[in-house]
Amino acid sequence: MKTALTRTALAAILAGALALAGCVANPADTETSDNPDVWGYVASADAAQLKLAEEQLDVDTLVVDRVLAPGDAWIVVHLDDNGKPGMRVGLAHVDKGESTDVEVELEGVTTANVIVAVHADRAEAGEFDFDMMNAKMSPDRPYFVDEKELAKVVTVREFGVKAEDGTAAIEVADQDVSTGTLTVDRALAPTDGWIVVHLDDEGAPGQRVGLLRIPAGESLASIVELYPIPLTETLFVAVHADRGEAGLFEFDMMDKINSADQPFFVDGEEVATAVNIK
Repeated sequence: MKTALTRTALAAILAGALALAGCVANPADTETSDNPDVWGYVASADAAQLKLAEEQLDVDTLVVDRVLAPGDAWIVVHLDDNGKPGMRVGLAHVDKGESTDVEVELEGVTTANVIVAVHADRAEAGEFDFDMMNAKMSPDRPYFVDEKELAKVVTVREFGVKAEDGTAAIEVADQDVSTGTLTVDRALAPTDGWIVVHLDDEGAPGQRVGLLRIPAGESLASIVELYPIPLTETLFVAVHADRGEAGLFEFDMMDKINSADQPFFVDGEEVATAVNIK
C-alpha cells in the first residue's frame, strides 16, 4: 500500500487536527455553536472567507487574494506539522470587512506546505494574542465556518526527489519484528539511496526507527535493523535519495525542505508504504 501526504490527505487531516475541544465565545459579530469541538469564533460563510492560490512556490511573501472578516483580524501562517498547525512563520493584520492582495512575509519556512488561517483580533488592538500552548483560552482565536476552521493548506516549497515511473518503488509485507529487524521485500531506487523506517505518528511518519543504505537499482530481501525502542503497531517505510555526502543520511524531520536526502516521489506520490507489525 503506497502512502503519500498529498494535498487531499492534508486537507482531511487538517479538518480533524484543528478540532480541539474548548468553549466558544459569543461576541456581537459572531454566531454560536453547540459543537464542543468548535473552539474559536463562529462566523457564517457570508461573513468570513479566505481565498488564495494553493501553490506559491519559492516565495518569501505569501499573497492572500481575498479575506473577509467579521471584525479586525489576523492572517496567520503556520508550518505544516503533519497536517496540523506548527510554528508560526507569518502574520499580517487586516481590518474588518474585505481585504484584497494581502502580503504576508514568511520567515523560517522549513516545510513544503504551510497552513494559513484567519484569527480574530480580540485583545489589545494590533497585538496578536494567541498562545499555541493555550489555544482555547487565547483571545485571538481563529474563526470557524460551518464547524471547520477557516484555513487553507498552501504549498510554498518543492519537496522530494522526482523519479520516473518504474524507477523507484517499495514493497514490504506485514510481519513479526520481534527479532529486532524489518525485512523489505523489494526496494527500487534510480540512484544510491536509503530505506527509512518511521514510527506512526497519528497516520504520518514520526520518529525514525530504522535506516539502511541501498545501491541504485533493485534491492531484494533487505534487512533493516530497528532501533531498540517501543514501536507503534504500524510503521512507515520510505525510499530516500542519497544526495548529500555519500553514505551520510542527511534528513531532518524538523527541516525537511532544506535536507539533502529527501524521499523519492513518483507521479506526485511519495515512494512509501505502511506495514503492520507484531
